[in-house]
Amino acid sequence: MLDIAHGFNGPSTFVQSSVLQSPVALDADGQIVPQLAKAWTQPTPDTYVFELRDDVVFSDGTPMTAEDVAFSLERHLDPAVASQAAGLLTAVESVRASGKHEVTVDLKFPTQAFLASAPMVWQVVPKSLAEAHPQDLGTPEVGVIGTGPYKVTKFSLTDGIVLEANSEYWGPKPAIERVKVVAITDPEAMRLAISSGSVDGTSFIPPEDARKWTDMKGVDTRFFAGNSIASIYLNVQDPHLSDVHVRRAIAHAVNTEAVQRLVVGDQAQPAQTIVTVPQLKALYGDDFEEVTSDLPSYPYDLDAAKSELAKSEFPDGFEMTVNYSSGSESADALQAIAADLSTIGIEVVLNPVPDDAYWSTLMRHEDLTIGITDLGYGSADVGELLPDFLTSTGAKAEGFNFSQYSTPEMDAKVTEALSLTGDARKLVVTDILTEVADQALYVPLYSTNAGIALNERYAGDIGVWTRDYFSAIRPVDQ
Repeated sequence: MLDIAHGFNGPSTFVQSSVLQSPVALDADGQIVPQLAKAWTQPTPDTYVFELRDDVVFSDGTPMTAEDVAFSLERHLDPAVASQAAGLLTAVESVRASGKHEVTVDLKFPTQAFLASAPMVWQVVPKSLAEAHPQDLGTPEVGVIGTGPYKVTKFSLTDGIVLEANSEYWGPKPAIERVKVVAITDPEAMRLAISSGSVDGTSFIPPEDARKWTDMKGVDTRFFAGNSIASIYLNVQDPHLSDVHVRRAIAHAVNTEAVQRLVVGDQAQPAQTIVTVPQLKALYGDDFEEVTSDLPSYPYDLDAAKSELAKSEFPDGFEMTVNYSSGSESADALQAIAADLSTIGIEVVLNPVPDDAYWSTLMRHEDLTIGITDLGYGSADVGELLPDFLTSTGAKAEGFNFSQYSTPEMDAKVTEALSLTGDARKLVVTDILTEVADQALYVPLYSTNAGIALNERYAGDIGVWTRDYFSAIRPVDQ
């Protein structure tokens, strides 16, 4: 789907970002910069006013209007649209065209998370097209029209997508005139296609196979810190896991380094908390480890694990069932975790569940005990992640707070963190992360590195915050 409302996933947004644009974007450092807006102001803590460019037209030649821009955000708030991006816009109260080239967004409460999410979710499309197709915009049958450097000239579920340079584009013309995007789901088939030259590039590289990719001749493969976090969630509503000493025992008993090696090899950075490395750097600077090293921690230590379990209501251990997707790559990791826990008296019964049924049950938050999640984020703002992991909203069905830890006090802290900037925000976030670690709600595992492989005929300045990959790539002779 070439519409984030119903295609909020990596492969879809990979293409969307070259066709669709937002009033604001991310620069190479993850900072918010103008895109379709020339500038913006914040007259009150809960109001943003965007001054739009007056030279932008859609790829069909139709001028972009303030009404188009306003509706492109407002549509995500409409329950009839059932947008997958709605969860990132819960703070938005209203949006309106407040002038010929001006859009005003009113928030329910002050939060920095809105502007941080805007580059990803506020994709501007013609109002008339989106109104006519609330559910099927971006499908092969309807297509999509944007303001970006590329336009869609062919879209087939079987033959792929063809993009061509948008002659109406208001910005610099891309160096690559035509791009064909094909779906190759098997990683080894993708690697062989890149090696043979039948495919020129990809950003979907299994980190555990990094050496295979970096050893290929005629291909430039690079890795960089990704904006994701893998962790083990511990459901505090479970009768056994409600005991903090049990959770701390589990945290000490799991060999997180071994889990990382098993799942992603060396292409990851060990996680010290639930926040991604790029988000930690954006908040605290390059010295973020001075903060994370002071958080309560649970190094791999079986004696410490047994000591914690002895303090719990279950000193002799217990048995619990852990569901997992039968088609998941995490099965081996869960088996390793189960073996670790068995050494301290916690017997894990692994229950494979068909993929669709597993994800449906997981998102309804049914039968939760422990499990592995690896969540990716689109901005450098920690305010995008904290509500997912820690709030009462995230603990509801379809949310990502699988620890089910939610208190009015934590909700208030997260809300406060979203509204603050600078040192004040650092203090509140540090307090939040300290509580998360002290309560052992999650066992942080790793942040997986992202990668890109390009045929040596091409080069590109691509990093963690690059959204429009195709415009960033050029022939090496240019």
